[in-house]
Amino acid sequence: MAIDPQTPIMVGVGQIVRHWDGQSIEDAPGPLGLQLAAANRALADSGAGDALRRMIDGVVVVRANHDSIEGARHPFGRCTNPPATLAAKLGVKGARCIYSVVGGDQPQALVNEAAEAIFAGDAEAVLLAGAEATAAMKQALKARLTLDWSYSVEGPREDRGLGPSLLTDYERVNGLGMPTQTYPAFEQALRARLGLDRSAYVALMSELWEGFSQVAAENPHSQFPQSRSRDFLATPSDANYPIAEPYLKWHVAQDAVNQGAAVILTSVGAARRAGIDPAKWVYLHGYAAVKDRPVMERPDLSRSRAIEAALQGALDMAGKTVPGIDLFDLYSCFPCAVLLAAEALGVDWRHTRCTVTGGLPFFGGAGNNYSMHAIAAMAERLRASPGEFGLVLANGGFLSKEAVGIYSTEPIERWQPRRDDGGQRDIEDAPAPALLAETTDAVIDSYTVTWKKGRPSRGYVIASNEQGRVLARVRTGHRATLASLAEQDAIGRSVRIVHEQGVNFVEPASRLCEPAPAIGLAARRFGHVLVERRGHVLEVTLNRPEAMNALFSEVHFELHEIWDDFDRDPDLWVAIVTGAGDRAFCSGNDLKVTAKGGDMSIPPSGFAGLCSRFDRTKPVIAAVNGVAMGGGFEIVLACDLAVAAASARFALPEVKVGLYAAAGGVQRLTRQIGRKAAMERRWRPTDASSDG
Repeated sequence: MAIDPQTPIMVGVGQIVRHWDGQSIEDAPGPLGLQLAAANRALADSGAGDALRRMIDGVVVVRANHDSIEGARHPFGRCTNPPATLAAKLGVKGARCIYSVVGGDQPQALVNEAAEAIFAGDAEAVLLAGAEATAAMKQALKARLTLDWSYSVEGPREDRGLGPSLLTDYERVNGLGMPTQTYPAFEQALRARLGLDRSAYVALMSELWEGFSQVAAENPHSQFPQSRSRDFLATPSDANYPIAEPYLKWHVAQDAVNQGAAVILTSVGAARRAGIDPAKWVYLHGYAAVKDRPVMERPDLSRSRAIEAALQGALDMAGKTVPGIDLFDLYSCFPCAVLLAAEALGVDWRHTRCTVTGGLPFFGGAGNNYSMHAIAAMAERLRASPGEFGLVLANGGFLSKEAVGIYSTEPIERWQPRRDDGGQRDIEDAPAPALLAETTDAVIDSYTVTWKKGRPSRGYVIASNEQGRVLARVRTGHRATLASLAEQDAIGRSVRIVHEQGVNFVEPASRLCEPAPAIGLAARRFGHVLVERRGHVLEVTLNRPEAMNALFSEVHFELHEIWDDFDRDPDLWVAIVTGAGDRAFCSGNDLKVTAKGGDMSIPPSGFAGLCSRFDRTKPVIAAVNGVAMGGGFEIVLACDLAVAAASARFALPEVKVGLYAAAGGVQRLTRQIGRKAAMERRWRPTDASSDG
């Protein structure tokens, strides 16, 4: 077979993983060191490293995680020019240096780009590399060690930046955000299409990942080389805690890795001149790259038209059908990415392994660079089985950018760059659903609740009606509503959306103290506060008499939501707050919970959901039936009127334990009691009926 000497081929691959113990600073891995080690391994892998090094005229570094988020913190400094610095360390001079855009699709997309440049004669040999040392960063911060990642070499470079935002303003303001917040939209929609209940879908995800973890356990480059059973993966535990409905920790990509990977491409003619053994050559038979619409503009969230188009485009270019593909690495940040790709290919993942590495949860989620590891591993597998074909799917964003490569040691007689972009045009031309920004009723199509330290943190629903689709989030700090959303399967249930000041909010299933309708979300429950409606009056009772009604984080958030509802309910005109039992109104912060290291978070409305609420328009009355100490006294000061029983006692004892009344006591007490009254209490303490 006469092969065009400009045909692009992969001739060197290298990977490295470091399991640092977090002890010695001198031994700590960093991004540059991992890139350099992987690149040197790729040069050595070619069998002609010195000759190949002299040929390299393109050095491309995949954008690191710490450079992928605008305003991200760099605790140990950062290299300002990664490609030029890597080139200098390798002794490569005069190369075109590129720092890639953000996205997990980039390793494969850059292979596609490099192959076209080599074929066109614009490059002789191109090094692609990337690395993440997020595990080392986290370990060093925890151990209070100071690393130095600031070394940089100046020189010309093309920095492709962060690229266009992958979420619209509508999506961000109404609840979408980080991957663990956004991917559940696809996961839940897929579950609904498959007709599975929540436990059955968790079992399916866990069965899929069990197989991936088995591959990772046998991979010497894995960050987490341990086989995990489907039972472990499906069961919440301290080692596998909830992240976001329907995910537990080990259902999602793990970014705490120290991993680097590199590949080198050149042409057949250049490889011959360098003396590289043809047994090292791996050909790119087909490739494609496709971008999808913003998440909420996609007609069907249970599918990925970008994945489907990219896979089909690469197969068509390679002249292959799925039965002709022997090996797969389907991007595995979340289960739905694999499941949707396998479905598009018609591959039964129960009988066909869909990874050559072990996947992002178990091999390691090496940021934007994961698929460089997949490509390197695929090349090694294909060299060991000449003539077989392997497919790599790389995914970026929120199923937003897909890149596919089909590889083999089988030579290509007449390689040509890709021409057809029909799949991309089909996506761009497809109609999008109308997005609603209005008060409306709808039926839930997808949803999630995210968790932080075992407590619900955020949540949203995606719902639809005859007018279109609506995305709405749960109000900040409304843990009871979040719990009601997570309590039962919300898909198919009715929901009320309220549009306020440009934001869509999920309304609770019912008003305070009223039953929830059967077709809506579950009723909210408040575990430490009693609420009762009496006509236009709301009675709020702090219900922890065994702890003298002391408050801790859960109670603050319950009260935050109750006071929010009170403010918004036009049928409630005034509120009364009191304490359960006859000993205490509220004894302040629960110091026992604090001493045990419990959750100390407080909602934006402050202590008791009230003390930092400065825009109230309705009166709140404190019915003080006993001790009001510390934060309890500050609740009284935050109310508009206080009615005290003869047994009431008031105190701000914080100074006795090295604290001060930070929930408004210092400011409000001096204003409300006045100087003269304060002086009277100072000079006539025996006449005082309360302590202060």
